[in-house]
Amino acid sequence: MSLTCGLASDGGTAILARHIEWPWSLQRGYRRDGLKGPLTVLPQCAGAALLPGDHWRHQVTVQEGAKLDLVSAGALMVHADARRGRVARSDWALIAEPDAILRHLPDPNVMMPGARLRQRVELTLAAGARAVVFDGLCRHSPMAEDRCGFWQSDMIVSDSEGQILLRDHQYATEADLLALAQLDGGATAFGTVMLLGDPGAYAAVFPAGPLALEDCYAASGAARGGAGVILRISARTGGALDRAFRQIRGRLT
Repeated sequence: MSLTCGLASDGGTAILARHIEWPWSLQRGYRRDGLKGPLTVLPQCAGAALLPGDHWRHQVTVQEGAKLDLVSAGALMVHADARRGRVARSDWALIAEPDAILRHLPDPNVMMPGARLRQRVELTLAAGARAVVFDGLCRHSPMAEDRCGFWQSDMIVSDSEGQILLRDHQYATEADLLALAQLDGGATAFGTVMLLGDPGAYAAVFPAGPLALEDCYAASGAARGGAGVILRISARTGGALDRAFRQIRGRLT
């Protein structure tokens, strides 16, 4: 999937170019906050499932001064390969040009027992641009036995000159997730929210320290190098994590 959004002749954000392949479909998008608000785009995935051996590649560009909210139609199910242990892969290239706002707000991934996922997000953030990126996971059956599944997520944030501003690497096996679920608090779902490009404004909404979110433990802190603010969330259930994401979206608006 390739998507380019920019300012249309009426001054609002619009889809200027797209290239869509299976399993994706893409509607026109809508401006829920009027002409000067963001364009909300909801790509829809056939079956809402990432299968073993799949390698999805996505590129999203938001041109200078435009505003895009990229949302999902629901949680993405990541399936397992019981026979060959194949890995599912999902790569995102996100580009926010000068003074653009790009918010990538997917629902949490749901990992089937034994599922293996590697995802990589590369974000290019130009001068004056801002970005918000959600990333979360839970197991479909939190206490299912360990079947050698794992989840890996890498995010690299660079400026328009290629200088790396931030790297974030996360990795957990099913055994790790089972062990965490047995600790006090019983967390079975985990999320990260990256708020990048305007650390002062984001810190005013999410000051450093614990955040009050129902059925979750969440905390906010500054990203290295002044790149922005990072929120980390651990939740009792996938539903609690989803609700936390929705509360955070509400605060961002």
